[in-house]
Amino acid sequence: MRRRDSASYGKLPSRSRCTRCRKRAVVHLPSHNANFCDSCFVFFFKNAVKRALKLFPVKRDTPIMVAVSGGKDSLAAWLVLEELGFKTLGVHIDLGIPEFSQASRRAVESFAKSRALGYRVYSIVDLLGYSLPEIYKRTNRMVCAVCGTVKRQLLNRIAFQEGFRVVATGHNLDDEASRLLGNIVRHREQYLEKSYPYLPSIGKKIPARIKPLFRVEADEIRIYCQIKGIDYFSGTCPFSRGATSHIFFEALNFLEAEMPGTKRDFLFHFVRNHTPPETDINYKTCSKCGYPSYSDLCSLCSLKERLGNQGD
Repeated sequence: MRRRDSASYGKLPSRSRCTRCRKRAVVHLPSHNANFCDSCFVFFFKNAVKRALKLFPVKRDTPIMVAVSGGKDSLAAWLVLEELGFKTLGVHIDLGIPEFSQASRRAVESFAKSRALGYRVYSIVDLLGYSLPEIYKRTNRMVCAVCGTVKRQLLNRIAFQEGFRVVATGHNLDDEASRLLGNIVRHREQYLEKSYPYLPSIGKKIPARIKPLFRVEADEIRIYCQIKGIDYFSGTCPFSRGATSHIFFEALNFLEAEMPGTKRDFLFHFVRNHTPPETDINYKTCSKCGYPSYSDLCSLCSLKERLGNQGD
């Protein structure tokens, strides 16, 4: 079976025409069976984000804190939300990974300063007393799981301190479809409801989470960044090697290459047939920090306690 092309920019024959305006096309999107010029692709991209936002009960005047890593997804999410009229604040968590974290931080700072956007940088070392590599050595746990927990918990606390009730992340269609596939294949039914692109707030201290890019693919985000001149950091986290999420990501890419639109159909069918999870009112309060928790200690305080018990 012939492998079909993926989304591309600037590689179309000169005779190719934009599906929307009939000018010369420079963007090819096989999953949509469409070609676009620069301006029509940006229109398409923004419209996809607008359609995503319709699922979120977030008013246009609601301030949004955007979690920014310095990669293409989070910077694109930040810019498109600003261009759609939302008031935003970018927040970057420096994980203390040699070279990788410095490059990520520089990308965020350069992006924000060049566009006069407000941002904050927090260091995991200042917040927890340890860098991510040090946490990995002391706990010997799967580093991706630890990193995800730490970032999620810290972002909740930062949002509360900064006065934000909504946090946006840059998760895209590929991310969400591969995560959904992994949860289904491994029968992780307890995580399926969290595959919805909107998670409501839990109490006053846990903000709502939105994923405004869940309708756009990774290649489409790369093209958007190229057109908009977004200079993002494209490095790979040194701790991500061997993560099982990559296997499901590659599996979906194989299917997408043979049958364009597969990822969209898979994820959107799930979203259409589900609703946002109900706010869980059965949580407890962490005995140390006072944040919502499902046990006596929240996951962050539990991690702090474990790190402290390791000694130096």
